[in-house]
Amino acid sequence: MSEGEFFTSNGKIVSLKVRARPGARQDAVMGVRAGELVVAVRSVAEKGKANEGIIRILARVLGVPRAGVMLRMGAVSPHKVFHVPLEALAELRKIAQEKD
Repeated sequence: MSEGEFFTSNGKIVSLKVRARPGARQDAVMGVRAGELVVAVRSVAEKGKANEGIIRILARVLGVPRAGVMLRMGAVSPHKVFHVPLEALAELRKIAQEKD
């Protein structure tokens, strides 16, 4: 990925690689590891509960509406790809700089 190792933009939408950590003690973005944004979520990984939790967390952290966060790949995998609106780029760049 070109812009940040865990996200890229095509000028219309941002594609974001996420590593899910379901069943965590708290909801949080844990940082970037191995080219993925690690998101801890209290929800368990059953019946889409963890995915819904991750969408909620990403929307809050990135300052975008929940409806703008779309799971594109990895519904049943810990390795996921989400699409988020361009408005999320500023926050994603901050997260990318924090890892340096």
